[in-house]
Amino acid sequence: MDTNATTTKRRRPARKAEDFHSAWKELAPDAAFGGLTLAELETAMGPLEAALDELRTLTVSRSAALKVRNQEEKALNALLIRVAHGVRSHPDHGEDSPLYRAMGFVPKSERATGLTRRSDEENEEAAA
Repeated sequence: MDTNATTTKRRRPARKAEDFHSAWKELAPDAAFGGLTLAELETAMGPLEAALDELRTLTVSRSAALKVRNQEEKALNALLIRVAHGVRSHPDHGEDSPLYRAMGFVPKSERATGLTRRSDEENEEAAA
């Protein structure tokens, strides 16, 4: 039993074609196999190579665009923080205004104090 055939991962066609091309070019460059010459194989590999090159270019472009987006988000966030501080400190609006609430903040008058008081039952349970 050939264990190498069962344990080897399946190769993608592009990698397989590169292996075929390298072996053919090195060991039998003048031979024809399956009605194809080496030059015909190279021609057939061209469109896939072009598609792979395009994908590499798009990957680089996407990476660059993501970096620019992240920088712009950071700059816009800093600007939004500045605007929020401006609304809070504005004499006609402030932390308790409808504008402040519409921007997604909780107005000062609606905020919970954070103080919690136990009921009599909870005090008895805690004491036990």
